[in-house]
Amino acid sequence: MRKLIFIALILSVLIGCGAMARHREQIRNGLLTTGLNRNAFLAEWGMPDKTYTISSDEFSQFTGLATGSAVGASYFKGKVPLDVWVYESREITLVFNGIVLVGWKTEKTRKELESPQK
Repeated sequence: MRKLIFIALILSVLIGCGAMARHREQIRNGLLTTGLNRNAFLAEWGMPDKTYTISSDEFSQFTGLATGSAVGASYFKGKVPLDVWVYESREITLVFNGIVLVGWKTEKTRKELESPQK
């Protein structure tokens, strides 16, 4: 039984590392999608210039903030606090529900968001 738990733990760590690497690659390529882990942004872009919190009610006021049809407060059950990160030099605002990206606002294209190759 202990071997099974240990193997499951190792597999979950390996899967998590693979997912984080894919998230970082997407960010480097300027391809933002909902569901990206905020730790991947920290690893690629560093600390944001500003942070603050909004409620899910206020999220609906960010016109065009997220892609898809699930934009707005109706996407969340109840009133949920969301973390907002502002990267002024990149001219982008990101919105997270916990550690998951739920929306963003920028005038930049995917190509303009690409990070220089390291």
